[in-house]
Amino acid sequence: MAVDAKDSTRLPSLQHARLSRDLTEIVHYGLELAGLKDMSREFESHSGDGLAFGFDPSHAPFVISPFADVLNALLQEHNAGPGPRLRLRMSVHIGPVPRSPGLPGDGNAAPRSETHRLLDSVPARDWLARADEDATPLVLIVSETVYRTVVVGGYCALPQARFIKVRAEVTGKDFARTAWVYVPSPSGELLFGSGAQVARAAELEKEGTESFPLLPQQGGNRSQTVEFGVAVMDCTMGDLHHHAPPRQGPDRSS
Repeated sequence: MAVDAKDSTRLPSLQHARLSRDLTEIVHYGLELAGLKDMSREFESHSGDGLAFGFDPSHAPFVISPFADVLNALLQEHNAGPGPRLRLRMSVHIGPVPRSPGLPGDGNAAPRSETHRLLDSVPARDWLARADEDATPLVLIVSETVYRTVVVGGYCALPQARFIKVRAEVTGKDFARTAWVYVPSPSGELLFGSGAQVARAAELEKEGTESFPLLPQQGGNRSQTVEFGVAVMDCTMGDLHHHAPPRQGPDRSS
């Protein structure tokens, strides 16, 4: 799994360290709230404005749901405060990698590189950019392998209809894969597709050509009102609610 912050380089240099700390704390706290506190994070690495680690693939259904939804809610809570805004792209991929803790090359293999390619792909960046910055702090992109194994396989609480197929390409890189995007709280242009896109999708369907829409269609009308903390729908743990007053500090406690 990997996450990366949007527009972090536009921040003053003085705020970079705080953004890195906030990102790490929010991800780790989100794992705890999602019931993944004891999940082993292998070869965890920080890039300043990003974080990545490996984990046992048996946890993949829970990393997708409820973790992505919990992370989305925590980011919304964080962004309502005075600190640097955090909007993240998140990618999840499955594949064999070597485990050699403490040694150079730990975790290095094609699946690790492909996870970062998905993170940097045009759809992941484009979808986050097209969403409202106050309403959509997270876009998740998963590989075809993850989608088929975890989502279609029925191990994930999220239904297939919550994912949209995209063509994940990276500008200037020899990388093009089928992938699937999930946006916990879509907004802005992500709530509708243009007429041209709809017409082109119909044309491709008539031709029998595989279609990769750039924008999802509007979903259902479910809503929640939460005074504090986290409220998550359609997750493995049911409708998760966390209404305690916001907490701060390294251990997220007052």
